[in-house]
Amino acid sequence: MKSLALSSIRKQNLSKVLDLLTFSPALTRQDLADATALSQMTVTNLVELLKKQGVLRLTPMQRDEGSRHPQGRKADAISLSGEEKAWLIVNISSRQFSMWLLGFDLAPLLELHDDQQGEYLPRLESFLQESRPKVLSALQSRELLGVAIVTPGPYEISSDTVNNQRLPQLNGVRVKELFRRCLGPYEYYVDEDVKFAVRAFSDLIVLNQCEVLYYLYIGEGVGGAAVHGGNMLRGLNATAGDAGHLTGRACSTFESRLSTEAFLRQLDVPLPVSAEKLPALLEQLAREHPQRYTAALDAMAAVTAEMLHGVLWLLDPTHIIVDCVYARPVGDAFVQAVEGHLSRLFQGETRLLPQLIPCEPGVSSVLRGAVSVLQRAWLERLLM
Repeated sequence: MKSLALSSIRKQNLSKVLDLLTFSPALTRQDLADATALSQMTVTNLVELLKKQGVLRLTPMQRDEGSRHPQGRKADAISLSGEEKAWLIVNISSRQFSMWLLGFDLAPLLELHDDQQGEYLPRLESFLQESRPKVLSALQSRELLGVAIVTPGPYEISSDTVNNQRLPQLNGVRVKELFRRCLGPYEYYVDEDVKFAVRAFSDLIVLNQCEVLYYLYIGEGVGGAAVHGGNMLRGLNATAGDAGHLTGRACSTFESRLSTEAFLRQLDVPLPVSAEKLPALLEQLAREHPQRYTAALDAMAAVTAEMLHGVLWLLDPTHIIVDCVYARPVGDAFVQAVEGHLSRLFQGETRLLPQLIPCEPGVSSVLRGAVSVLQRAWLERLLM
C-alpha cells in the first residue's frame, strides 16, 4: 500500500512538471519548484528521471553580470525534447478524418487530412492504410509512445465500440481492432472528443482551483464533459455531461438548436459548408454583417444559457469552459452574453454562479487534451 501511494504521488508530481513544460518554452528548476510547490531536490530528481527517458533538453543559461552568486552552478533552461519520442492523434469525430504526428515537445512532424468522398468506413480504412507508411517515414528513429483516437460519441471499453448519432456508420465498429489492423500495433487510447478536450484544462484541476470543471463544446455537434476532483464523470452509458441531447422549452434537442448549421441558418447561409471553409466564412460574416452576426450570436447565447441552467442544477460546476466555433470571431462577447442570460434565468435565487471561461484560440482543446491523456498513460507505464 505504501509503495502504491508513493508511486501515485510521484506520478502526480511528474504530471505537474510535464504540464508546465508542455506549454512553456523553457523553465529552470527553481521555476518548476515555485510553480509546483515542490522542493528543489524533488524537482531535480523528477528532471533527472525524465532526462534519462530522452524527453528533456537542458541548456545552460548565461549568468547575469549582477548575480550575487557568480561562482555558483549555472541554471539550466529545461524544455521538452522531441528528438527521441512522439505522439499520434487521429480524429475520426467528423466526416473528414485528420491525423497529427507530434514530437514529445509537440513540434509537428506530420499532418494528414482526408479529402475523399464516399462511404464512411471504406474511406476510414483506406485513410489509415495509406497513412501507415507516411507515419513510419516521419517518425524516423523516434519511438511512438501512444496513439489517441478521438471519437464523436461515448466509447465503451469492454466492447471496443462507439455509440453516437453524428456518424452512425461508426457504431458497432471495433475501433482499436480496426486501427491495429490498418495502422499498426501501438498503444491506443480511445475517447470522445469532449472528454479529451476537458483534459486540456488540467492546470485548473492540478492547482485545486476548481472542484467540478465542465467543458462545453458548440460546433458541428454540441457536447459536454465534466471532471470532479480530477476524475472524469462518465456514468452508466458514458454520457454524463452530454447536454447537447437534452431537450428544452422548444421540445427539440439543444444540439439541433445550437449547432454551427443552426447558426448559419439564422444568417441565411446556404448549406452545407465544409469544415475547411467554415473558419474563413465565419470571419467574413462577422466582418461584413456585424449587426446580424451579433444578433444571431445573442440568440444562441440565450439558448446556451437555457441549456446550462439544467447543467448547473445537476452538476453545480465551479468553472465552465465554453468552446464555441462561431463565437471565435468575436472573442469573449459570446461568453459575456451567456453570463447575462444565465443571471436572468436565476434572478431572485440566492445562488452563486460558476466562472465562465472562453476557450483560448490556437491549438485545439481536443489536441491538447489528447496529448495530456497520452502523457499520463506513458507515466503509468514508466512507473509500473
